[in-house]
Amino acid sequence: MKMGSDVVTGSASITRHIILSAMIGTLLEWYDIFLFSTGAFYIAANFMPKGNPVAAIASTLLVFAIGFLFRPLGAFVFGHYGDRIGRKRMLMYTIVISGVSSGLVGLLPTYAQIGAWAIVLLVILRLVLGFGLGGEWGGAMLVALEHGQRRRGYWSAFVQSTVGLGLVLGSIVFLVLGALIGQSAMTAWGWRIAFLISFLLLAIGFYIRYTLPETPVFEAAKREKTLLNVPAGMVFRKYWKELLLSTLIAGAVGTIWFTGSTTLPTIYRLFKVISPELQQIGILVFGLIEILFVFLGGPLSDRIGRRPTIYISSIIFLVVLYPVILYKSTIMFFVSMALLGIAHGIAYAPEGAMISEIFPTNVRYSGNSLAYQFGNAFIGGPQPYVSVDLGAISYLLEPVYAVVFAVIAIAAAYKFRETKDVDLTKVT
Repeated sequence: MKMGSDVVTGSASITRHIILSAMIGTLLEWYDIFLFSTGAFYIAANFMPKGNPVAAIASTLLVFAIGFLFRPLGAFVFGHYGDRIGRKRMLMYTIVISGVSSGLVGLLPTYAQIGAWAIVLLVILRLVLGFGLGGEWGGAMLVALEHGQRRRGYWSAFVQSTVGLGLVLGSIVFLVLGALIGQSAMTAWGWRIAFLISFLLLAIGFYIRYTLPETPVFEAAKREKTLLNVPAGMVFRKYWKELLLSTLIAGAVGTIWFTGSTTLPTIYRLFKVISPELQQIGILVFGLIEILFVFLGGPLSDRIGRRPTIYISSIIFLVVLYPVILYKSTIMFFVSMALLGIAHGIAYAPEGAMISEIFPTNVRYSGNSLAYQFGNAFIGGPQPYVSVDLGAISYLLEPVYAVVFAVIAIAAAYKFRETKDVDLTKVT
């Protein structure tokens, strides 16, 4: 893919640096999310009391969901300072916080060693990680978009592709480790290696971001003295409708992701429809197809608009949900994982662009971060836990949560102002 044709810098090498800087932190984010959610069986075996395996998995997914609670706080803090002093500095902080807290999970003592304190330490690290990640996505997206003049759906796709790349990287790590040392060793200690790789991603990301330039759009706002003292406060006062609609869309798209990356593979493995190896292969299929359709959905939204891609995605999601629960089989699992990859990929790049474009420069970091993190903290993140919990009552209830938010996504997109032609240099 040719870079540099429509960016402010005009230099292909600088543009590659900008895109890599934007991608590396979100790659670390999604790599960690995948490890914890898909590795729930390993986490449950080491950090939860022995007993009911379904309850242990549900408790692990609850810890996973708890980690999302500090994301809005991180979005508020990093968005506030990102709109006041710049995007770059915040991204240096977020990648350090995220990388360290993710890597430390691989060094934690287990429940058998220190009892309930293992769970407490795990929750603390997930909360710290959530705080750091709360400011990561919004800043990374703005680094990509605010250096661009046109084709923002296309540039958004690079950042959004890291969700699939992180999943693919995590799948490969789990598959390779499992093949080399076996599932018993993976459960005992091999899972730690996967988390320790986060330290390597942190080192690479810090090096890349150290020389990242500030975005030209923010520099223009700074020169024109349009920056605000409390930008997040302005989002709640003046742009609350945009925040609400953006939150609903981000949460609904996040629900598609967690259905494919976590909920469906977990349910199929709990019911012993698939083996651990098939679970990882299915997730790998989901991630690879998602990456492909992110790079189709972004440019498509530059042509037809952001909103139609949300409609298409939600309809595909609705078509998949009940058949995959009613007719459990290996073939149904892989077909559904492929369709979920398509559904998420089509919407994810346009989502990143639209919930950033809807806010002016002087509140954009606060606005897009709060919307994305509210959506994932309170809608997308809890989905695996809620769906598994509902499934314990009746398998027919498993898709209800996802169905509700797929319908809400269509309604929110209908009310959303089309943003593909918005001028990002507008500072107020």
